[in-house]
Amino acid sequence: MEELKAQIKELQLSVQALLKKLNNVQKENEHLKQLTAELQQGLTEKENTVRSAQQKIDAKSLSTLYDDDEKKLLQQRIDVYLRDIERCLSLLNA
Repeated sequence: MEELKAQIKELQLSVQALLKKLNNVQKENEHLKQLTAELQQGLTEKENTVRSAQQKIDAKSLSTLYDDDEKKLLQQRIDVYLRDIERCLSLLNA
């Protein structure tokens, strides 16, 4: 009987140790999830910054590629496209 009690006590200690390990692993998992979310948010912000900077660079390089007459022609073409798009949207909404 004493041997059975000793085995039960040993089993209880093992279960308690496993529960402590499980608790620690769960805490670490939560911490890692939080860290992952923070890193993902930082990465998204950096990607947005890079995208914005690239757009500014593209706009600046585009403005230096054309002279004033070419810019006016390009603007006129863009305006025509925008009017066509607006007309299509108004037809879709009608």
